[in-house]
Amino acid sequence: MALGGTSAEYDRKFSVPVVTRINQTDEEQAILEHNARIEALETWATELQNYLEDATDKKDKKHLELKIARNNQRLKQLKKRNLFS
Repeated sequence: MALGGTSAEYDRKFSVPVVTRINQTDEEQAILEHNARIEALETWATELQNYLEDATDKKDKKHLELKIARNNQRLKQLKKRNLFS
């Protein structure tokens, strides 16, 4: 079963905003990056769930459930985090 890398690798690959403006402030850039990380984690959660549905081995299922739980925890923390407090 190939998952295509770790969560950290996935974050590095997909958490960069596609569109950036030259005159963006640091605050605007931070917000874009924060939102991109959330979107990447949501995509990763969907993919992990699809892998879990297709998994047949108990060990693989347990591993995927752990990854999903950690990913959801990270996602919840990011959504709750206020960037400018």
